Amino acid sequence: MRKFNEFVFLMFALTNFSYSQVKENKIKIDGNIGLSYDGYNYYTENYSTFRPRNIEDFLRLNADANLSFGKFFSMSFGINISNQKTSYNLPNLPKENLFDYIQNPRNNIHIDPKYKWFQAHLGSQTPNYSELTTGDIQIFGLGFEINPGKFILSANYGKSQIAIEKDVLLNIPGAYEQNIYGMRLGYGKIEGSKLVLNFIKIEDNIFSVASAPIGINPISGITFSPLIEFNISKKIKLKTETAGSIYTSNLNASPILSSENYFNTLNNYISFNSSSKVDFSHVTSIQFKSKKFSLGGEIKYIGPGFVPIGYRNIEKDIIDYKINSGFKLFKEQLDISGDFGIRTNNIKNTKLQSSQRVISNMNVLAQITKSFSVNANYNNFSFGNNETNNLIRIEMINNSISISPSYQINSENKTHQISANLAINSFEQFDVIANGFVNTDSNSYNANYMIMFKKNPLNISFSGLLLDNKSTISTLNLINFGTSIGYKFYQKRINFLLFP
Repeated sequence: MRKFNEFVFLMFALTNFSYSQVKENKIKIDGNIGLSYDGYNYYTENYSTFRPRNIEDFLRLNADANLSFGKFFSMSFGINISNQKTSYNLPNLPKENLFDYIQNPRNNIHIDPKYKWFQAHLGSQTPNYSELTTGDIQIFGLGFEINPGKFILSANYGKSQIAIEKDVLLNIPGAYEQNIYGMRLGYGKIEGSKLVLNFIKIEDNIFSVASAPIGINPISGITFSPLIEFNISKKIKLKTETAGSIYTSNLNASPILSSENYFNTLNNYISFNSSSKVDFSHVTSIQFKSKKFSLGGEIKYIGPGFVPIGYRNIEKDIIDYKINSGFKLFKEQLDISGDFGIRTNNIKNTKLQSSQRVISNMNVLAQITKSFSVNANYNNFSFGNNETNNLIRIEMINNSISISPSYQINSENKTHQISANLAINSFEQFDVIANGFVNTDSNSYNANYMIMFKKNPLNISFSGLLLDNKSTISTLNLINFGTSIGYKFYQKRINFLLFP
């Protein structure tokens, strides 16, 4: 069985248009347009199940513009679309009209007008209220933020998932239409010290499809939290949040009958049945930061039934302890930072076994001369459930270190940029079949050279990669060479990049 990846070609063209007009009305328009095409070609022999890494022809259009009028009014526009057929959380569509295409989370089309302390959002947007409520789900709808003085009010409503009918012949499981409602109310500054109450709700529309999707239950849930964030002093910042959630994993589950008034009131806001769970979470962090030294810590608890509605995935039933520190020496030419944490899960004994992980990181940046710098990084990650029974024993340790020197040479006509990277990674895990630890060692060596001409808008770069990966069952050796050419046209407003 052999597979040949014969040809990969990438072409990228970026066009920047900038327009400004300054009169008594002070109108200004600026922005950029980017168009890219990726071509991917492959050939296989005796490999009928081979899945290509990329689509054969991939087109992308990125356009951003901003209109400002006077001192206080501005309006930004954005379009980010492609011919991609799926997104990370939705199946393929058998048919798609123009409105479905615009609403699909794989695309991003938005208009955001702003006047003084009022900001509106029309189209694609990603509400980000807090760590325990919402922050990474894109919706298509309406939203606004107002922050006059110390008053904070935000609201968002939109579709986070479009309805897709199942199609057994095309292997499409289908999906329910999903909507998100969000609101934030409080005192302070959105980007500063504040006391706010966050509320977010998600709900599937069970009537959005003619037949139920395969293996997917309709869901509903709410998450609410008070968030406090303020500066104890000029150098010490405290942040604390406690969140509660009510999550129903199947709207079609058996209902719960009750004559209590509070239960009927609750059902007015969320569908509560036998699949519903109620739980809470908490996170508190404190950070001291000065010009040359920083020190901080964080504690986080996530209950086993807690669900932050505005996030796609989160690990539950855990408690985290973290500390971090950093300092700068020798007139800030040496920057050292690092963090250390311990995570324990199965706090409420919802699983058969508990596990504990240690996570540590250290980064050192040394600016040795004006032209020469070195960056070094070390990471450690471990995971284990402390089980003596080898059939269910889990234990793994990962260590990695990288060193990246960089040197820049400037002359009258051009700039030379030379960089390299050495990465060493060791992964050790307990293997049930081998009844012992299995090691995988990986070393990679990378070198890059770029020349940038000052009088001629031409950039040329070369790169090389050597990868050596060894384990007890396999060995992988990879050598890769690449080059790119870039040139700017029309007073440097059009940037053309070629990656053969």
